[in-house]
Amino acid sequence: MKNSQEIDSLAVKAKDFAPLPQDYSTWSAQKKQDFLWNERIVPSIYERKPPLAKVNTLGLIMTRLKIKMDRLSDQAPAKWDKAIHARGSVAKIKLIAEADCPFTGLFQGADYGLLRASLTGDPSRDNFAPGLGIKLLVDAQDSGNFSALVSLVGQGKNYNFLANEFSNIVPVVNQLRPKIGNLIFRRVTRYPTKISLKNLGVIDQLGNPVKVSHYPEQIFLVPTSDIQFPESPHDFRDDLETIPSGTVLFSLYAVESKEGENHLLNQSESRQQAQRIGRIETTSKFVTSAYGDRQLFFRHQRFRNQ
Repeated sequence: MKNSQEIDSLAVKAKDFAPLPQDYSTWSAQKKQDFLWNERIVPSIYERKPPLAKVNTLGLIMTRLKIKMDRLSDQAPAKWDKAIHARGSVAKIKLIAEADCPFTGLFQGADYGLLRASLTGDPSRDNFAPGLGIKLLVDAQDSGNFSALVSLVGQGKNYNFLANEFSNIVPVVNQLRPKIGNLIFRRVTRYPTKISLKNLGVIDQLGNPVKVSHYPEQIFLVPTSDIQFPESPHDFRDDLETIPSGTVLFSLYAVESKEGENHLLNQSESRQQAQRIGRIETTSKFVTSAYGDRQLFFRHQRFRNQ
């Protein structure tokens, strides 16, 4: 019987999956979701979960970060390794908009998407630091993607994945590891702690471009109060597997800068001004899989003053 280290090694060295079909980009959002889920994610579900991986700082330095910012595909390139957020769980989702949501494009609703919940690294070596990757699929066009964190340093030793809100913008932290990470990401973006939401506002789920796009500067994902997990050390992936399909996992609150192109609200001001714009609901259970960990790809769009 293989030990956990051997299983982890096998997961890392697994062969790359075949490229996406040549006509994949022309498919409907539903067909894309069905393919990614039924042909890639589910067939590669782990028989036994690999251990959580520590942050690979050297690997992050060597990562081709321009690809992370610029690649439009839903699948990572061959030989792509995650130096951070290497282990996670994936579920199918949909975004349901509030009737008075002021933002355009996918913020008006997206019936087909994927959410990957992960940790920056192994919490037994450092803090418990949750993160989300969200992909909203679009008919015959590139998907809309964004990521969100609780903070750059996580939430201490609280192992409840849904204990805190997530956001696409997190404050700068004056600690060594976050400062090193910021320096690494500054090679490709002026704002390493901020992710742009523009790609979600310029096109709707049917692939229609928006004539006049309107998208928020910052979004907050507020976990449902109906589901909470133990704070004591355990594998967060086991918790996520207990969440039923059809669960409203997050309420969405968003805000835009109202004081000119060069003004950015601080975190506290932004949260106070945020209005509820929708919710994210699961349309499957969470699973852990080699494809979800290795090749499901979430673009990080560069943030610019909006």
